[in-house]
Amino acid sequence: MIRLPEFHEDQEYRILRETAAAFAQKELSQQAEQLDLEPTRGRVREVIAKAGDIGMLAALIPEECGGGGLDEYAFCVALEEIAVEEAGVAASLLAHNTALLPSAMGEPEALITGVSPDDYPACLAFPGDVSFSGGRVQGRVPFAFNVQECSFITLIPAGSGGTQALTVRGDTRGVETTPEAYQMGLRAARAGSVRLDGAEPSNIISGGDMAGAVERVMLLGLASIANGISRSALHKAYAYASERYQAGKMIVEHQQMRIFLAEMLAAVEQGRTLVKRACEDGGIAPAVVAWLRCTESACKSAIDGVQIHGGYGYMRDYGMERLMRDAKYCQMYPTTSQEALLRLLEASEEGWQP
Repeated sequence: MIRLPEFHEDQEYRILRETAAAFAQKELSQQAEQLDLEPTRGRVREVIAKAGDIGMLAALIPEECGGGGLDEYAFCVALEEIAVEEAGVAASLLAHNTALLPSAMGEPEALITGVSPDDYPACLAFPGDVSFSGGRVQGRVPFAFNVQECSFITLIPAGSGGTQALTVRGDTRGVETTPEAYQMGLRAARAGSVRLDGAEPSNIISGGDMAGAVERVMLLGLASIANGISRSALHKAYAYASERYQAGKMIVEHQQMRIFLAEMLAAVEQGRTLVKRACEDGGIAPAVVAWLRCTESACKSAIDGVQIHGGYGYMRDYGMERLMRDAKYCQMYPTTSQEALLRLLEASEEGWQP
Protein backbone atom coordinates (compact mmCIF):
# COMPACT_ATOMS: atom_id res chain seq x y z
CA MET A 1 0.00 0.00 0.00
CA ILE A 2 1.29 3.46 -0.92
CA ARG A 3 1.83 5.95 1.90
CA LEU A 4 1.66 9.73 1.61
CA PRO A 5 4.74 11.64 2.79
CA GLU A 6 4.21 13.16 6.23
CA PHE A 7 2.71 16.64 5.88
CA HIS A 8 3.99 19.11 8.47
CA GLU A 9 1.14 20.25 10.70
CA ASP A 10 0.77 21.31 14.31
CA GLN A 11 -0.33 18.59 16.70
CA GLU A 12 -3.88 19.91 17.03
CA TYR A 13 -4.40 19.55 13.27
CA ARG A 14 -2.90 16.07 13.19
CA ILE A 15 -5.27 14.97 15.96
CA LEU A 16 -8.23 16.47 14.14
CA ARG A 17 -7.16 14.78 10.90
CA GLU A 18 -7.03 11.42 12.66
CA THR A 19 -10.42 11.99 14.30
CA ALA A 20 -12.12 12.97 11.04
CA ALA A 21 -10.49 10.04 9.19
CA ALA A 22 -11.72 7.60 11.86
CA PHE A 23 -15.25 9.02 11.58
CA ALA A 24 -15.22 8.73 7.79
CA GLN A 25 -13.89 5.19 7.85
CA LYS A 26 -16.46 4.05 10.40
CA GLU A 27 -19.57 5.88 9.17
CA LEU A 28 -19.05 6.45 5.44
CA SER A 29 -16.75 3.87 3.85
CA GLN A 30 -19.30 1.03 3.85
CA GLN A 31 -22.21 3.10 2.58
CA ALA A 32 -20.46 5.53 0.20
CA GLU A 33 -21.98 3.89 -2.88
CA GLN A 34 -25.44 3.87 -1.31
CA LEU A 35 -25.16 7.56 -0.42
CA ASP A 36 -24.35 8.21 -4.07
CA LEU A 37 -27.05 5.95 -5.51
CA GLU A 38 -29.88 6.80 -3.10
CA PRO A 39 -29.09 9.94 -1.13
CA THR A 40 -32.44 10.00 0.67
CA ARG A 41 -33.07 12.73 3.22
CA GLY A 42 -33.13 10.26 6.09
CA ARG A 43 -29.86 8.61 5.11
CA VAL A 44 -28.06 11.94 4.63
CA ARG A 45 -29.43 13.41 7.86
CA GLU A 46 -28.29 10.37 9.78
CA VAL A 47 -24.64 10.69 8.74
CA ILE A 48 -24.72 14.49 9.11
CA ALA A 49 -26.02 14.06 12.66
CA LYS A 50 -23.18 11.68 13.47
CA ALA A 51 -20.71 14.26 12.14
CA GLY A 52 -21.91 16.45 14.99
CA ASP A 53 -20.08 14.11 17.36
CA ILE A 54 -16.78 15.45 16.01
CA GLY A 55 -17.96 19.08 16.02
CA MET A 56 -18.83 19.39 12.32
CA LEU A 57 -22.37 20.79 12.70
CA ALA A 58 -21.17 24.17 13.99
CA ALA A 59 -17.50 23.92 13.13
CA LEU A 60 -16.87 27.61 12.33
CA ILE A 61 -18.97 29.08 15.14
CA PRO A 62 -16.88 30.31 18.11
CA GLU A 63 -16.81 28.08 21.17
CA GLU A 64 -18.25 30.87 23.34
CA CYS A 65 -21.34 30.75 21.10
CA GLY A 66 -21.68 27.00 21.42
CA GLY A 67 -19.82 26.04 18.26
CA GLY A 68 -16.77 23.99 17.44
CA GLY A 69 -14.47 26.98 17.20
CA LEU A 70 -12.42 25.56 14.33
CA ASP A 71 -10.27 27.88 12.27
CA GLU A 72 -10.42 27.69 8.48
CA TYR A 73 -7.50 25.30 8.14
CA ALA A 74 -8.83 22.92 10.77
CA PHE A 75 -12.18 22.88 8.96
CA CYS A 76 -10.43 22.14 5.67
CA VAL A 77 -8.44 19.30 7.26
CA ALA A 78 -11.66 17.64 8.45
CA LEU A 79 -13.37 18.08 5.08
CA GLU A 80 -10.44 16.50 3.23
CA GLU A 81 -10.49 13.41 5.43
CA ILE A 82 -14.26 13.00 5.09
CA ALA A 83 -14.05 13.46 1.31
CA VAL A 84 -11.59 10.59 1.02
CA GLU A 85 -14.51 8.27 1.82
CA GLU A 86 -17.54 10.23 0.54
CA ALA A 87 -17.14 13.65 -1.03
CA GLY A 88 -20.89 14.35 -1.18
CA VAL A 89 -21.20 14.25 2.61
CA ALA A 90 -18.19 16.58 2.88
CA ALA A 91 -19.90 19.00 0.46
CA SER A 92 -23.11 18.85 2.48
CA LEU A 93 -21.21 19.69 5.68
CA LEU A 94 -19.40 22.51 3.88
CA ALA A 95 -22.66 24.08 2.69
CA HIS A 96 -24.28 23.64 6.11
CA ASN A 97 -21.43 25.30 8.01
CA THR A 98 -21.08 28.11 5.48
CA ALA A 99 -24.81 28.82 5.79
CA LEU A 100 -24.30 29.29 9.55
CA LEU A 101 -21.29 31.58 9.12
CA PRO A 102 -23.14 34.94 8.72
CA SER A 103 -25.03 34.33 11.96
CA ALA A 104 -21.68 33.94 13.73
CA MET A 105 -20.15 36.99 12.01
CA GLY A 106 -22.84 39.65 12.30
CA GLU A 107 -25.47 41.15 14.55
CA PRO A 108 -29.14 40.44 13.92
CA GLU A 109 -31.21 43.45 12.87
CA ALA A 110 -34.34 41.35 13.22
CA LEU A 111 -34.73 37.91 14.73
CA ILE A 112 -37.95 35.99 14.25
CA THR A 113 -36.82 32.38 14.15
CA GLY A 114 -33.48 31.29 15.60
CA VAL A 115 -30.76 29.74 13.48
CA SER A 116 -29.46 26.59 15.10
CA PRO A 117 -26.79 24.05 14.13
CA ASP A 118 -29.47 21.45 14.88
CA ASP A 119 -31.39 22.67 11.81
CA TYR A 120 -29.45 20.54 9.38
CA PRO A 121 -28.56 20.36 6.68
CA ALA A 122 -28.79 24.11 6.02
CA CYS A 123 -28.53 25.56 2.53
CA LEU A 124 -26.25 28.39 1.42
CA ALA A 125 -27.98 29.89 -1.63
CA PHE A 126 -25.03 31.79 -3.08
CA PRO A 127 -24.16 33.27 -5.50
CA GLY A 128 -27.40 34.40 -7.09
CA ASP A 129 -29.62 37.33 -8.08
CA VAL A 130 -31.47 38.16 -4.86
CA SER A 131 -33.00 41.45 -3.72
CA PHE A 132 -34.48 42.52 -0.39
CA SER A 133 -37.00 45.33 -0.26
CA GLY A 134 -40.03 46.13 1.82
CA GLY A 135 -39.34 43.22 4.13
CA ARG A 136 -39.62 40.68 1.32
CA VAL A 137 -37.09 38.65 -0.65
CA GLN A 138 -37.20 38.27 -4.42
CA GLY A 139 -34.89 36.53 -6.85
CA ARG A 140 -33.35 33.28 -7.95
CA VAL A 141 -30.27 31.26 -7.11
CA PRO A 142 -29.53 28.81 -9.97
CA PHE A 143 -27.46 26.34 -7.96
CA ALA A 144 -26.87 25.49 -4.32
CA PHE A 145 -26.10 22.46 -2.17
CA ASN A 146 -28.53 21.07 0.44
CA VAL A 147 -31.52 22.52 -1.38
CA GLN A 148 -33.83 19.55 -0.99
CA GLU A 149 -35.98 19.65 2.16
CA CYS A 150 -33.56 22.02 3.89
CA SER A 151 -34.40 23.52 7.28
CA PHE A 152 -33.34 27.05 6.37
CA ILE A 153 -31.62 28.93 3.57
CA THR A 154 -28.99 31.66 3.90
CA LEU A 155 -28.94 34.38 1.23
CA ILE A 156 -26.69 37.37 0.47
CA PRO A 157 -28.86 40.04 -1.21
CA ALA A 158 -27.48 42.35 -3.87
CA GLY A 159 -27.27 46.05 -3.06
CA SER A 160 -25.93 45.57 0.47
CA GLY A 161 -22.28 45.44 -0.52
CA GLY A 162 -22.14 41.90 0.82
CA THR A 163 -22.51 43.12 4.42
CA GLN A 164 -26.05 41.83 4.95
CA ALA A 165 -27.35 38.27 5.05
CA LEU A 166 -30.86 36.87 5.25
CA THR A 167 -32.18 33.52 6.32
CA VAL A 168 -35.53 32.09 5.24
CA ARG A 169 -37.12 28.88 6.41
CA GLY A 170 -37.25 26.20 3.76
CA ASP A 171 -41.01 25.77 4.19
CA THR A 172 -41.83 29.50 4.14
CA ARG A 173 -44.43 30.77 1.68
CA GLY A 174 -42.74 32.25 -1.37
CA VAL A 175 -39.78 29.85 -1.29
CA GLU A 176 -39.61 27.29 -4.08
CA THR A 177 -36.78 24.80 -4.33
CA THR A 178 -36.23 22.64 -7.40
CA PRO A 179 -33.90 19.62 -7.17
CA GLU A 180 -31.54 18.94 -10.04
CA ALA A 181 -33.18 16.50 -12.43
CA TYR A 182 -30.04 14.39 -12.56
CA GLN A 183 -27.29 15.37 -10.17
CA MET A 184 -24.03 14.19 -11.66
CA GLY A 185 -21.80 14.28 -8.59
CA LEU A 186 -21.65 15.06 -4.86
CA ARG A 187 -25.14 13.61 -4.67
CA ALA A 188 -25.35 13.46 -0.87
CA ALA A 189 -25.31 17.27 -0.93
CA ARG A 190 -28.66 17.17 -2.82
CA ALA A 191 -28.28 20.21 -5.10
CA GLY A 192 -30.86 22.32 -6.90
CA SER A 193 -32.12 25.86 -7.48
CA VAL A 194 -34.00 28.30 -5.26
CA ARG A 195 -36.68 30.78 -6.36
CA LEU A 196 -37.97 33.45 -3.99
CA ASP A 197 -41.20 35.31 -4.60
CA GLY A 198 -42.03 37.66 -1.75
CA ALA A 199 -40.66 35.38 0.96
CA GLU A 200 -40.40 36.83 4.46
CA PRO A 201 -36.98 36.37 6.06
CA SER A 202 -36.68 34.74 9.45
CA ASN A 203 -33.45 36.64 10.19
CA ILE A 204 -31.79 39.80 8.93
CA ILE A 205 -28.11 39.92 9.86
CA SER A 206 -25.63 42.75 9.37
CA GLY A 207 -21.89 42.58 9.84
CA GLY A 208 -18.62 42.58 7.95
CA ASP A 209 -17.87 41.27 4.49
CA MET A 210 -20.24 38.32 4.62
CA ALA A 211 -20.21 37.71 0.87
CA GLY A 212 -16.42 37.57 0.87
CA ALA A 213 -16.32 35.31 3.92
CA VAL A 214 -18.78 32.72 2.62
CA GLU A 215 -17.18 32.69 -0.83
CA ARG A 216 -13.72 32.20 0.66
CA VAL A 217 -14.86 29.31 2.86
CA MET A 218 -16.66 27.66 -0.07
CA LEU A 219 -13.55 27.92 -2.28
CA LEU A 220 -11.24 26.57 0.41
CA GLY A 221 -13.69 23.84 1.37
CA LEU A 222 -14.16 22.63 -2.20
CA ALA A 223 -10.38 22.71 -2.74
CA SER A 224 -9.99 20.48 0.33
CA ILE A 225 -12.73 18.13 -0.85
CA ALA A 226 -10.94 17.93 -4.21
CA ASN A 227 -7.75 16.96 -2.36
CA GLY A 228 -9.67 14.18 -0.66
CA ILE A 229 -10.90 12.97 -4.05
CA SER A 230 -7.33 12.98 -5.40
CA ARG A 231 -6.18 10.93 -2.42
CA SER A 232 -9.00 8.44 -2.90
CA ALA A 233 -8.19 8.13 -6.61
CA LEU A 234 -4.52 7.50 -5.80
CA HIS A 235 -5.25 4.76 -3.27
CA LYS A 236 -7.87 3.02 -5.41
CA ALA A 237 -5.69 3.15 -8.53
CA TYR A 238 -2.56 1.97 -6.73
CA ALA A 239 -4.42 -0.92 -5.08
CA TYR A 240 -5.87 -2.04 -8.41
CA ALA A 241 -2.56 -1.69 -10.27
CA SER A 242 -0.81 -3.74 -7.59
CA GLU A 243 -2.97 -6.81 -8.10
CA ARG A 244 -3.60 -6.92 -11.86
CA TYR A 245 -1.35 -8.28 -14.61
CA GLN A 246 -0.95 -6.92 -18.12
CA ALA A 247 1.62 -7.96 -20.72
CA GLY A 248 3.24 -10.38 -18.32
CA LYS A 249 3.78 -8.08 -15.35
CA MET A 250 1.85 -6.15 -12.72
CA ILE A 251 0.20 -2.99 -14.00
CA VAL A 252 1.99 -0.98 -11.33
CA GLU A 253 5.33 -1.95 -12.94
CA HIS A 254 4.47 -0.29 -16.27
CA GLN A 255 6.19 3.07 -16.63
CA GLN A 256 3.12 5.01 -17.82
CA MET A 257 1.04 3.68 -14.95
CA ARG A 258 3.74 4.74 -12.50
CA ILE A 259 3.76 8.21 -14.03
CA PHE A 260 -0.02 8.45 -13.56
CA LEU A 261 0.34 7.42 -9.91
CA ALA A 262 3.26 9.78 -9.29
CA GLU A 263 1.26 12.69 -10.73
CA MET A 264 -1.62 11.87 -8.37
CA LEU A 265 0.79 11.84 -5.44
CA ALA A 266 2.24 15.21 -6.48
CA ALA A 267 -1.29 16.62 -6.86
CA VAL A 268 -2.17 15.70 -3.28
CA GLU A 269 0.98 17.27 -1.87
CA GLN A 270 0.58 20.42 -3.96
CA GLY A 271 -3.08 20.71 -3.04
CA ARG A 272 -2.48 20.46 0.69
CA THR A 273 0.23 23.10 0.48
CA LEU A 274 -1.99 25.49 -1.48
CA VAL A 275 -4.89 25.13 0.95
CA LYS A 276 -2.66 25.66 3.98
CA ARG A 277 -1.06 28.73 2.43
CA ALA A 278 -4.45 30.18 1.47
CA CYS A 279 -5.79 29.68 4.99
CA GLU A 280 -2.76 31.44 6.47
CA ASP A 281 -2.96 34.32 3.97
CA GLY A 282 -6.57 35.27 4.66
CA GLY A 283 -7.26 36.82 1.25
CA ILE A 284 -9.59 35.74 -1.54
CA ALA A 285 -6.94 35.45 -4.29
CA PRO A 286 -4.98 32.55 -2.67
CA ALA A 287 -8.30 30.78 -2.06
CA VAL A 288 -9.11 31.13 -5.77
CA VAL A 289 -5.68 29.69 -6.67
CA ALA A 290 -6.17 26.76 -4.31
CA TRP A 291 -9.63 26.04 -5.71
CA LEU A 292 -8.46 26.26 -9.33
CA ARG A 293 -5.45 23.99 -8.92
CA CYS A 294 -6.96 21.45 -6.50
CA THR A 295 -10.14 20.90 -8.51
CA GLU A 296 -8.19 20.66 -11.77
CA SER A 297 -5.86 18.09 -10.21
CA ALA A 298 -8.78 16.09 -8.80
CA CYS A 299 -10.39 15.84 -12.24
CA LYS A 300 -7.11 14.67 -13.78
CA SER A 301 -6.43 12.19 -10.96
CA ALA A 302 -9.89 10.69 -11.31
CA ILE A 303 -9.62 10.40 -15.10
CA ASP A 304 -6.16 8.82 -14.85
CA GLY A 305 -7.51 6.47 -12.19
CA VAL A 306 -10.24 5.36 -14.60
CA GLN A 307 -7.58 4.73 -17.25
CA ILE A 308 -5.52 2.61 -14.87
CA HIS A 309 -8.63 0.50 -14.18
CA GLY A 310 -9.33 0.14 -17.89
CA GLY A 311 -12.92 -0.83 -18.65
CA TYR A 312 -13.54 -1.54 -14.97
CA GLY A 313 -13.01 2.15 -14.26
CA TYR A 314 -16.45 2.91 -15.67
CA MET A 315 -18.17 0.37 -13.41
CA ARG A 316 -19.63 1.29 -10.04
CA ASP A 317 -17.96 -1.69 -8.36
CA TYR A 318 -14.58 0.06 -8.15
CA GLY A 319 -15.73 3.57 -7.19
CA MET A 320 -13.63 5.40 -9.77
CA GLU A 321 -16.51 6.67 -11.89
CA ARG A 322 -18.03 8.25 -8.75
CA LEU A 323 -14.78 10.07 -8.05
CA MET A 324 -14.73 11.38 -11.61
CA ARG A 325 -18.27 12.77 -11.26
CA ASP A 326 -17.59 14.24 -7.82
CA ALA A 327 -14.37 15.92 -8.96
CA LYS A 328 -16.10 17.66 -11.86
CA TYR A 329 -18.77 19.09 -9.58
CA CYS A 330 -16.09 20.62 -7.34
CA GLN A 331 -14.78 22.41 -10.44
CA MET A 332 -18.16 23.87 -11.43
CA TYR A 333 -19.10 25.79 -8.27
CA PRO A 334 -19.21 28.54 -7.00
CA THR A 335 -17.91 29.96 -10.30
CA THR A 336 -16.35 28.78 -13.54
CA SER A 337 -12.62 28.28 -14.02
CA GLN A 338 -12.53 31.00 -16.69
CA GLU A 339 -14.23 33.56 -14.45
CA ALA A 340 -11.93 32.65 -11.58
CA LEU A 341 -8.83 33.10 -13.76
CA LEU A 342 -9.97 36.53 -14.95
CA ARG A 343 -10.71 37.53 -11.39
CA LEU A 344 -7.25 36.42 -10.35
CA LEU A 345 -5.68 38.52 -13.09
CA GLU A 346 -7.71 41.54 -11.98
CA ALA A 347 -6.55 41.01 -8.38
CA SER A 348 -2.93 40.96 -9.60
CA GLU A 349 -3.46 44.17 -11.57
CA GLU A 350 -4.81 45.77 -8.39
CA GLY A 351 -1.68 44.88 -6.45
CA TRP A 352 -2.02 41.29 -5.17
CA GLN A 353 1.25 39.42 -5.48
CA PRO A 354 1.45 35.60 -5.36
